[in-house]
Amino acid sequence: MSPDGRRTPSDRVLPVRADRGSASVALVLMMTMVVAGAALIFDGAVYLAAERQASNTAEGAARAAVATGTPSEGMSEAVARRAAVDHAALLGAAAADVVVSFPSRTSVVVTVTERRPATFARFAGAESITARARGRARLEFG
Repeated sequence: MSPDGRRTPSDRVLPVRADRGSASVALVLMMTMVVAGAALIFDGAVYLAAERQASNTAEGAARAAVATGTPSEGMSEAVARRAAVDHAALLGAAAADVVVSFPSRTSVVVTVTERRPATFARFAGAESITARARGRARLEFG
């Protein structure tokens, strides 16, 4: 204090800030959220691409299976199954990932499983992203 009782600038007591460094914590938490969101968007896009590929493959394979049928005899399951699996193989699906079923003599259902390597989902323990799709076709003439 000055001799006349006034405070001088050097007499000011600065308050201790208890929140010092809290901006750093908030920044770290926000960056973690941004990276997690980006990872979710990226792996989500990979899943959507795999699902679209599986759907296109399944629908094409079902049409290929139906194309083997005739109006008089319908479809031979063995020939139709082979056509579906061959068509799916042309589009990159493994034979083990193609399931062909025949609900009736004139219809076929093809289920295709598409697997893609996971990028960010590996941190959660997932090695791959799996998508399944079904394609249906019916033999009709007329």
